[in-house]
Formats: sequence, C-alpha cells, structure tokens
Amino acid sequence: IEHYAALAEELGLPLDKTTGMGTAALIENTATSSRQYHGVTVMAVATAGIDVNGGRAGEPAAYNEFTQTDLIKPGTINVFLFIDASLDAGTLTRALVTATEAKSAALQELMANSMYSEDLATGSGTDSLIAICNKESEIVLQNSGKHVLLGEMIGQSVKEAITEALSRQTKMTPTRQASIEWQTKRYGITREAIVSECLRLYPHLKKEVVEAGIGGIDRDNRLVAAVAAIAHLCDQNRWQIISDKSMTCTAENILHTILSERGISEEANRKDIVCGQDAPAYRQVLSLCLHTLARILHNRIIHSSL
Repeated sequence: IEHYAALAEELGLPLDKTTGMGTAALIENTATSSRQYHGVTVMAVATAGIDVNGGRAGEPAAYNEFTQTDLIKPGTINVFLFIDASLDAGTLTRALVTATEAKSAALQELMANSMYSEDLATGSGTDSLIAICNKESEIVLQNSGKHVLLGEMIGQSVKEAITEALSRQTKMTPTRQASIEWQTKRYGITREAIVSECLRLYPHLKKEVVEAGIGGIDRDNRLVAAVAAIAHLCDQNRWQIISDKSMTCTAENILHTILSERGISEEANRKDIVCGQDAPAYRQVLSLCLHTLARILHNRIIHSSL
C-alpha cells in the first residue's frame, strides 16, 4: 500500500481517489479489445499470465493471511474496463460480475489448468479488475448483465482482451493447449510422467531416446482428443454426474480404440499399472491412460528405429 501511495503522490494523484493494480506481466504484452453500439464504446485493457498461479474458486487457500505463511506464486490477470456511458453504482458493480464471468470463460476455452487442484482454473489468486464509466455521458444505462447489449459488449471485449494478453505473455493459445500435457497437467499426466512410465515399463530403453520421442506423442492431435475426453469424463465423475462404471467403460473403449489404431495388443495393457486398489475410480482410469500413453510411446520408438 505504501508503494502505491508513493507512486500516486509522485504522479500528483489524490490518494483518496486513486486505485491501482500490480502485476509481474510485461506491460508491452498488454492487449486491448473494444465494442461499439449506438454511441456507446466498451473497451477492455488486459495483462494476463496464468501458467504458474491458475486456480479455481473454492480451492484450499495457498496463503494464510492470519499467519502470513506460504507466499502466493506470481501470475495475475488484470483488466481495466472502460464504459463510455453513465452507470449507477449497482450497474457498474454488475459490470464487474459480467467481466469476471468473461474472464473465466476465456480460461475455460483455453483449458487453463489450476496449479492447486485437479480442476480447471477460473482465474488466479491475485487477479484485479477496475471498471470505469463516464458519469458525464448523456447515455444512461441501467443494466450490464448478460441479457443486455452492454453485457454482451463487456463479455466480448474482456474475453478477447484476456485471450490476446495470455497469448502475448505466455504463448497460451489454442495451438499450445492442443497438447496432452496442457490438457491433463492438473491430473499429473505430463510429458515427464509419460517418459517415466515408459522407462519403468521398458527399462532397457535409453532415457534420451524416450525423451526425444515424447514430443510426437504430446502433440498427436488424435491422442490429445482421446486424452481430453478421458480427462473430462474424470471431471464429471468427480462432480458426481457420471458413475464410476460409465466413466471406466467409456474410457476403456477410448483407450482400446487408440491402441487398435496403432496395432498394439491390449492383452498387456493392465499389466503393472501403478495405482492402489483403494484409489478412486477416476484415478485408476488416469493410471490406465498414462500406462497406455507409455506403451504408445514405446511403440513409436520401436517403429522409428526400424
């Protein structure tokens, strides 16, 4: 707070009417998006980074403000929202809700992982949002929710600005996210995990050979689609929408298909799978998925060496 106050004084701004936001994101990676309709302009200006601090509302806290322990990792989404119309306090507050929903929608469409749980992120723990309206405007609007045009403009501009800011700051784009690791990092299925499982199953392989082959697996869009489907089955199982039996049966069918497409026998598919019998059903499915990916990686290495 003292730092912000010092900056405000340095800039000649009144302390009682000044607010600000902090971020580790580079300002040159700021993204701007705007919408205009019937003389009203809505503009969103955003900086964004979510790779190391993505979280989901309701997760266990990463910082205890009472004991001041466990520092929060850097990573922030900041948004300035400018609305060139006159809004009362309630409408301006509702604009914050609409903008926050738009932020979460942008992250959902990029399958942004939480770094603190097995869920998708809805934001980071240090996000900030400032909304400003023009009280001198002759255009007075009394609703900023999703059902009115102002809400539509807010939603579109905020989502677009955040999406572009994430692309500029951390290269988080649909292309980057089309990866097994970025789809299932929250579940522990990463490039490193697949390599480790492959070396565990086939200890005669050299680590550098396995690591050289993981890129082709991680970016295989057919495999990404299959793994993404299994991850969402696990999501809905944890949310108590899909039963253990339905999730397991469907996931096994998906894995059977991708093995068959590659001419890999399924007989050994459950051999030596590391997962406790008391583990939740979705965890057993994820272990089977990791095991299958390791076998596919092994198959690719063998065929590439022929």
